[in-house]
Amino acid sequence: MKWEKEARRQRLKNHEKWFHRPLHYGEDVELIVFPGTYSVGVANLGFQFLLSELASRNRPFDRYFADPLLPEDRSFDTGRDIKDFRRWDITLSYEENLLELLKMLLRLGIPLNGAERDFPLLNIGGAMTYVNPQLTAYLANEYFAGEADGIWPEVRQRETWKVSDHFGVHSSVISPEGVFGDTFLVEVARGCVWQCKFCLYKAAYGKLRLVPLDHVFSAMALARERGVTKIGFVAANVSDVPWIHEVLEKAYVLGMKASVSSLAVETLDGDTMLLLRRLGVQQLTLGVEHGDEGTRLRLGKPYPDDRLVELAIKAQELGFRGLKLYFINGVTPDPEFNASSAVALLKKIVTRVHLDVKVSASVFVPKRGTPLFDAPFPEQDAIEAERNLLRKELTGVTFTFEPYYEAQKEFVMSRLIPEQLSAFVDLLAVSEKKAVRTFAELMR
Repeated sequence: MKWEKEARRQRLKNHEKWFHRPLHYGEDVELIVFPGTYSVGVANLGFQFLLSELASRNRPFDRYFADPLLPEDRSFDTGRDIKDFRRWDITLSYEENLLELLKMLLRLGIPLNGAERDFPLLNIGGAMTYVNPQLTAYLANEYFAGEADGIWPEVRQRETWKVSDHFGVHSSVISPEGVFGDTFLVEVARGCVWQCKFCLYKAAYGKLRLVPLDHVFSAMALARERGVTKIGFVAANVSDVPWIHEVLEKAYVLGMKASVSSLAVETLDGDTMLLLRRLGVQQLTLGVEHGDEGTRLRLGKPYPDDRLVELAIKAQELGFRGLKLYFINGVTPDPEFNASSAVALLKKIVTRVHLDVKVSASVFVPKRGTPLFDAPFPEQDAIEAERNLLRKELTGVTFTFEPYYEAQKEFVMSRLIPEQLSAFVDLLAVSEKKAVRTFAELMR
């Protein structure tokens, strides 16, 4: 098994394309850690930011992914024991990453409390410093809250969450094994114009802020010069960006295919859809969240059913093959209401178009910093009842449901505090699921 993991590491390295020259040897090599799989980590812009900042300064670094298919506890680029590195730079984008970091430290026998640890030195940043500041600060030697553009790595410690005035990240390395394949990612905006009550993004990153257009064009030119043929534009909602037409037209002139991270029902227009279709996009991805207009309005999604139906009809006219619609299960405590309203809305769509309609449904998790933080975390029985009704009442739609256990992990890791860590770790030693499920019930 060891040789198979090593062979995979070498194969992944050989197929990567770098846009900043990496330096893996020298004094004080830093270990850039992604507590998750390679395919997710190599496509994560927070992780890419760390790589590009060090590479642009000609400072040496190595990488580590907590990937069960890679050599355990060996660095990705040089195969060194990860405990040999003095400094670990860790990006925690999701609750899952925080849990994986805990498991890593326990497996290696490294103290969890940063105040009790001299080596390795953990520099922790990322969205989880907003979602769970108490636990991330407890684990860190250097705790960096908020956006680090323009000051990291010169500044390693910041306790107050702040956003940056100058920003704009793009891929430093791409891989065919990443979740987006050989797609060069370019950030076009941060923050958000909407006030969705279930979403922490606006609370954490503030109002919509645009990456300078010339910066976006320069990144696109770099990608094309290096032979990249597919580019992905990243923002909370790409259709909210006022000059997105110019960017999409530029991609077309450069002869590139394109993808976008997300689109808002409220701001998506026919011109944007036409440009996306010309750039090879086959499926539109839209956040619907709930089937009932009144509920959507209360959640901060102010659009009528007819608006979504109109977009579906326009998509069919332009030659799109499918729609991918995001819903949230458990938004209200009434599973029958949630399901019936979703069924009614989806039927309005499938009776008007012949597109491949896919629904991806997550479980509602109340988030820190949002108006719904104190809302109850849904019971599993209610989620299963809602989903069973959806399956029963609707045909012609493909459903993908987030496992309830994944939502439990998200709920627990967003709220776990240092005072609870000892008890959580004791259960974790028995079983991850036992620890997560026990604390999900305790925190409910």
